[in-house]
Amino acid sequence: MIDEQDPSGEAATTRGTTMTRTSPADVCIVDGRVFDGRIGTADTAVAIRGERIIAIGSDDEIRALAGPDTRMIDAVGGGILPGFVDAHIHAAFAGVERLSCDLTTAASVDETLSLIVAAANATDAEWITGGGWSHELFPHPTRQMLDAIVPDRPVALSDAGHHTLWVNSRALELAGVDRNTPAPPNGHIHHDEQGDPTGYLNETAAELVGRIVPPSTDAEIAAGLLNAQEFLWTLGITGWHEAILGEYNGKADCTAAYVATIADGSLRSRTSGALWVPPGTTAAQVPALVERFVALRAANAAAGFDTSTAKAMVDGVPHGETAALLEPYCSHAGSGELHIDAEALEALVVSLDAEGFAMHLHIMGDRGVRVALAAVEAARRANGTGQRHHFAHLSMVHPDDARRFGPLGITANIQGLWASVDPAVVPMIGDARMRAGYPFRAIADSGAAIAMGSDWPVSPADPWLAIHVAVNRTLPGPDGTPSEPLDATQRLTLTEALAAYTSRSAELVLGGGGMLRVGARADIAVSTVDPFAIPTEALISVGTAVTVVGGAVVHMRA
Repeated sequence: MIDEQDPSGEAATTRGTTMTRTSPADVCIVDGRVFDGRIGTADTAVAIRGERIIAIGSDDEIRALAGPDTRMIDAVGGGILPGFVDAHIHAAFAGVERLSCDLTTAASVDETLSLIVAAANATDAEWITGGGWSHELFPHPTRQMLDAIVPDRPVALSDAGHHTLWVNSRALELAGVDRNTPAPPNGHIHHDEQGDPTGYLNETAAELVGRIVPPSTDAEIAAGLLNAQEFLWTLGITGWHEAILGEYNGKADCTAAYVATIADGSLRSRTSGALWVPPGTTAAQVPALVERFVALRAANAAAGFDTSTAKAMVDGVPHGETAALLEPYCSHAGSGELHIDAEALEALVVSLDAEGFAMHLHIMGDRGVRVALAAVEAARRANGTGQRHHFAHLSMVHPDDARRFGPLGITANIQGLWASVDPAVVPMIGDARMRAGYPFRAIADSGAAIAMGSDWPVSPADPWLAIHVAVNRTLPGPDGTPSEPLDATQRLTLTEALAAYTSRSAELVLGGGGMLRVGARADIAVSTVDPFAIPTEALISVGTAVTVVGGAVVHMRA
């Protein structure tokens, strides 16, 4: 057995066959290249017995562990990596949408409307629900567009970002939303020239209709969760962090579905979740919320579900002009909104940190980042070095603030796929701010850890797409030609991006793992090619050929 050192200074057992060989390996993967979760290695093969890795080494060494019943998998030169861990995902309701009205595949307005019609024709349910429609196709969809195709039943469809709800006239009528309805705090009811609601509801205004939509049942959510698990396996994702546990935008709490599927063994991936902090929570409400979260954490832990993280939305999104900015938007004098004010956020972070909760904060605007950094600073002063708090998204970060992540021990929970040129936000924030977005390199250089997730179904869940953009800072356009990189100085290296989507995410949200080590749980992804053997510009062509979860082969490409 040879011990090597990885860049973190940890002893890393990357090879060996010294475990007791009382029986042959159950699975051997050969003819690949091992990335162990931190570094690329010279090893080419892995052996598995039960749910554990028993050896990592050369093809000859691993073949020697095979018996007549061993399943041999030829990686055909591809990468052998830890299974990907998605550190920010909404798997349960992505699955529910996949089983209802899923609009994420639509490439045109007509295709979107056709999918809605098909969904309505396929059910006699009172409400037509689902989502995934694109703002690029529908900058401002209207109730009349839905009325024309589903006039007799209420329709409520979330956008891909799940910050906007598109509804028809029947849904507005049932919710009692009209020209006189006041917008809730941090919410926007859009009106037409006549003063009537257009059917386009942003942020908390979505709750005006969402609260009367019949929630999915626990059984429906469980079915969606298992549907999502099957899909994520095809992408090499073997673990994840459910980013919202609680009622949100008319969606029911999915905790019961996790507990049930963990109990019956059908949820085989490693998972954790974040308890949802409602927008508008005040400082006075924090003590009761903390007490409730402590009780929920204990109950969920007893059921085998880790919910030691709390999720809060600090602000909104640039596309809806609801992200909190240091300077005003280009189109008007406003600078966005905090969904939880600075005083409440500080009380929340300090109190939850003291109780052992990690904060998972949605932040898109640079003012939101600054307020959140101040809250973590207050927690460090009050409680000392504490929990591994993480900030998600980070579309805009002031350079002075990017340098503060490392010293404060904050992990950047990035969505790498978003770090490319986005002309759609230029009218809101201007070209300069758009091009300075997602400063991954500056945050990493501050000493901060980088984890990665997809925010699926907000954006595609494929880790290879996100890794491609994190490394190249660009996506090909419709004609296949790459766009100009989004500040190429902010690129991550391939090693950093792979570590972020494997070991770093596992450390952050699963308490460890995400490494290929002798004795470790065998959660493994085999890529179609060795990502280190191709130009970085070709990473977009990489896919997942084989996925192993707990030693079992759960996905293999035909």
